[in-house]
Amino acid sequence: KLIADLDNSRYRFDPTHCYKRFDFQEHCCLQSKKPFNMKPLELMLWQKAWWEAVYSFLMADTGFRRFTEGLLMVGRKNGKTVMMAGDGNTDLFIGDGGTDICCMSNDDSQAKLIWREIAKMKAKLDPKDELTHSNLVEITNTKKDITVFRLSAKTQNKDGRNIDKVYYDEAHDSRTDEIYAAGYESMSTKDEPFLFITTTEGFLNGMFLDEKLQYARQVLNDEIEDEHFLPWLYTQDSEQEVFQDRRSWEKSNPSLNYGVKKWSFLDRNMNRARVSK
Repeated sequence: KLIADLDNSRYRFDPTHCYKRFDFQEHCCLQSKKPFNMKPLELMLWQKAWWEAVYSFLMADTGFRRFTEGLLMVGRKNGKTVMMAGDGNTDLFIGDGGTDICCMSNDDSQAKLIWREIAKMKAKLDPKDELTHSNLVEITNTKKDITVFRLSAKTQNKDGRNIDKVYYDEAHDSRTDEIYAAGYESMSTKDEPFLFITTTEGFLNGMFLDEKLQYARQVLNDEIEDEHFLPWLYTQDSEQEVFQDRRSWEKSNPSLNYGVKKWSFLDRNMNRARVSK
């Protein structure tokens, strides 16, 4: 669908800004977790594809970014938290002034995962706090008035905010759309907002994510027209192929061949799943 859109006169494809962000992330965003501690972020090809789609498709008439919301579904431990943190740290240092960025999830401990990784990347880049400052609540670029903060389903007074970008992590745990709606409505005055939902498949049925996945698949199948929504789903085609074709696991775990997620770990899980669901 995106390849076809390259020839659509409604859109203009310009990856200049996106490649600037890649350069910053791969040189200035140092990771914190073993075995990648103090190593710069190395974006995998599938991650670059996602960000290139997000930042490079512009509306031809206005020049604003095309996509205002995206849903990325991928298996656990494929690097999505660090991926979002790198993007947030990029905004913190080279983003537009006056930007508010929200790390959102169902509880504060989950929302803190991305927020804390941004804080650690920030500290490595600006150890003397010459440009930035952080406390237990916010990370700020004091020169450009850029703020990164957290929001969870348990946060009081969710409304009344003025957010430019939302990282909504682990959406599969949400039973309702309350926290999603708070983030979505807070961006209504922005020209280039982006609500980034990232999640695994999860185990709850009939909840918020199921509704969102149904919508995403309808967009992919051209049953619903929504040019501002980006569905990006790494899934298996069937339960049968999971047990019959080990090579198919990369469909839901695109980081396998990069060594981020381990084949041996999936092998152990698969042996258990054969006898117990």
